[in-house]
Amino acid sequence: MREILLIGNPNVGKSTLFNRLTKSSEHTGNFHGVTVEEKSKIVKTKTDEYKFVDLPGIYSLSVFSNEEEVSKDKILFKNVERILIVDANTIKRNLYLALELSELNLPFKIVINNYDYFLKRGNKLDVEKLNKNLGIVAKIINAKKVKLKDFENGLLQEKNQNLSKFHEKTLKNAKYLENFIKIVKNRTNLDEKTIIKAFNGIYENLNKNDIKFIQSLLPEIIKARYDYIDEVLQNVLNLKENYVYGASKADKFLLNPIVMILGFLLTFFLSIYVIFFLLGPWLSDALIGIINFIIINPIMNLLYSVTDNIWFLEFVNGGIFSSVITVLSFLPQVVLLYVFLTILEDSGLIARMCFVFDDFLSKLGLNGKSIYIMLLGLGCNTMATTATKNLNGKNLRIKSAILNPYISCMARLPIFVIIASAFFGSRAYFVVVGLYLLGLVVALIFAKILNKTILPTEAGELLLEFPPVKNIDLSHVMSSVKTNASDFTKRIFGVVVSVGIIVWILTHTASNFAFTEDITKSVLYLIAGKISFIFAPIGLNSPAIICALVVGIMAKELIVSIFSISNSVATIPELIVSLTVSTSVINFTTASALSFLVFTLLYSPCMSTIAVIKKDYGSFAMWFCLISSFTIAYMLSFIVYSTMTYGIIHASISLIIIAFIMVSIIYLIKKIKTKKCLFCTKNCNKY
Repeated sequence: MREILLIGNPNVGKSTLFNRLTKSSEHTGNFHGVTVEEKSKIVKTKTDEYKFVDLPGIYSLSVFSNEEEVSKDKILFKNVERILIVDANTIKRNLYLALELSELNLPFKIVINNYDYFLKRGNKLDVEKLNKNLGIVAKIINAKKVKLKDFENGLLQEKNQNLSKFHEKTLKNAKYLENFIKIVKNRTNLDEKTIIKAFNGIYENLNKNDIKFIQSLLPEIIKARYDYIDEVLQNVLNLKENYVYGASKADKFLLNPIVMILGFLLTFFLSIYVIFFLLGPWLSDALIGIINFIIINPIMNLLYSVTDNIWFLEFVNGGIFSSVITVLSFLPQVVLLYVFLTILEDSGLIARMCFVFDDFLSKLGLNGKSIYIMLLGLGCNTMATTATKNLNGKNLRIKSAILNPYISCMARLPIFVIIASAFFGSRAYFVVVGLYLLGLVVALIFAKILNKTILPTEAGELLLEFPPVKNIDLSHVMSSVKTNASDFTKRIFGVVVSVGIIVWILTHTASNFAFTEDITKSVLYLIAGKISFIFAPIGLNSPAIICALVVGIMAKELIVSIFSISNSVATIPELIVSLTVSTSVINFTTASALSFLVFTLLYSPCMSTIAVIKKDYGSFAMWFCLISSFTIAYMLSFIVYSTMTYGIIHASISLIIIAFIMVSIIYLIKKIKTKKCLFCTKNCNKY
């Protein structure tokens, strides 16, 4: 089996090519950092068997981020074949990596992508001359249309391409490394091979002084490499005057901070209204109706006809089917949200948003790419937390992972809409939007606090791909939405259904292990009742509500299920009405309802997000995230409930006391931080 690496700079079409060759549906996008870990798939043909590996984007072997380290480690393997994808529009920058590979004498092949766009803009590239000057065969492809058969018969026909001649030509004819090698040899006892490795960020068996000296030469080496690339491209590349890939006439308008911020807010509020209040609920009701009519009702009618075992019937209907409906009920909103995000990404607007917001976010210890993380968080906090690995800097990645759960994900939406509709009527939309804004504001304020205390972020330049503003390709939008929505559903379906069944059992099992339909007699209710006093100050002292919150840590989608099970209702309209009735097992006042909304927004990420934080950033980061989010949620819920119940004076006094306690805790943590890195783990060097 031949293992083939697809490598190259971010946003050159690696994932698109991977999908075409392997018939996969991995996420592709018009933004740097879409791929944050390697993806592979084995493909068999009539003549051979291939393992294609899609690697995260990498600019240079002297890496700056975690995902680039992943790519570098894989590229340096000996028993692999390498295909370097370059974009015709950014070929000068893309060929920098080609020089580094050749310096290390690593065999590779080149494909040139996005050539159609390049030609349409009046540019020319003489591929034959390029091959002659470069000393290697580069071929033009269209990553969106290429077929595996043609790819195999062309580029993959030769199993190994010997680049020793190119390596020799590079060092002897171009001479761009020769002088630097002499300088290092005169200063150290290193051999040529070790020196060349060091020029490419490989510092095996080198002492600190040698590394420091070689790194001092890198700016001049980088310039020498680009000078050589200019030499290679001379009389080969003919760019239209003033051509800058990604630049658009619309940028004069779009890059205006006021226009971008107002446009973003308007688009965001409009999309929330359309997705969650106008179109989404209608589609959700229609989908549930179809599922009930085609699947659930026939199955339940069949079961009722063959058995009268109430435990079994309730288990299937309330435990299994109810959990399935919980997932599928908000699938239409997930699809609509991904349509919104994909359009932003494909149009090139996300990159411009990152650029515009960078100055502001940098003052808070974040950077422009944090906007992308936040937008991903609207769909799924777990996905967004995974994407934090593509940020530069250990502290920035940890901080973003900790802050990300404050951005309300899709799973919280049903809770917000149901409770807001029950208690705020026509103002429900503004309550939901207000919750989203509250989560954002809390995240930004907490970012500033962390930046000034235990997780300072060093100022750095924003490394960002700037794709062109272009028309939306509806076929790609639908393909991307299908992929993301499918991945989202697969990721949560098993968890939600499994936990839903466990929750059903706990809510229908009495303390004597007998079956009960009364949740107030269940094991879960009994346990929740023991800790309900903790939540009394924020108006949430009902054991059934505590049950919902505990289960919500597993998956927020299950909170609505607990509400339905507790109040013995089957439909959303019935649930909305039941929450306002004082005799219901779960009921709220206006004050406790708003307190619950604020608490649910902030109190804890879901279990899958917690697992990602622990895996990527260690146990301390996980516990810090959990404790800080619970504390902030409790504090704000207390302020909301106290203000609405006892008045603003009572709330103000409480706020001053809470603020004093929080400042004291932060001060103590900062003191500890000066003596020890709190977030260090055994994998700290990977950050």
